Amino acid sequence: MCRNNSKNYFQFLNQKLFFQEQIERIIEKAKNYMYTPYKYGGNNIKTGIDCSALIKNIFASYHIFLPRISYNQAKKGSFVPKDKIKKGDLLFFSTTGISKKINHVGMVIHTSNKNIFFIHASTSNGVIISQLYKKYWNHKFIMARRILSYSE
Repeated sequence: MCRNNSKNYFQFLNQKLFFQEQIERIIEKAKNYMYTPYKYGGNNIKTGIDCSALIKNIFASYHIFLPRISYNQAKKGSFVPKDKIKKGDLLFFSTTGISKKINHVGMVIHTSNKNIFFIHASTSNGVIISQLYKKYWNHKFIMARRILSYSE
């Protein structure tokens, strides 16, 4: 009985470690896009990319297929409360002043007790890393979704 529990525990640890490594690989893939210029409707590293194509391309390279538009990406995965956001989660924003319709997406690459850092394609600076709790992004934040999940 003890051996079986021990075996299950080590299988659990190995699976969890593999899952965490997969998230790190996806984050590294995202960082390869750093400083790619922004281009509305663009979808590659050479000619430019927009926010939803960045996310779509990153996940597609690991055979996880998401819709092309951020509004539709926000319907995938599971809702994550703001205080439970982790690496690999997607953050959705409404950057238009009038409506709260989702039109921007980024992916969490680092969390600390003080902030959440995410990578995204900004219209002014191309692919960059920003902080969720900076005034601009915090006010535009709509929700977080978890595409990559691991059941414990």
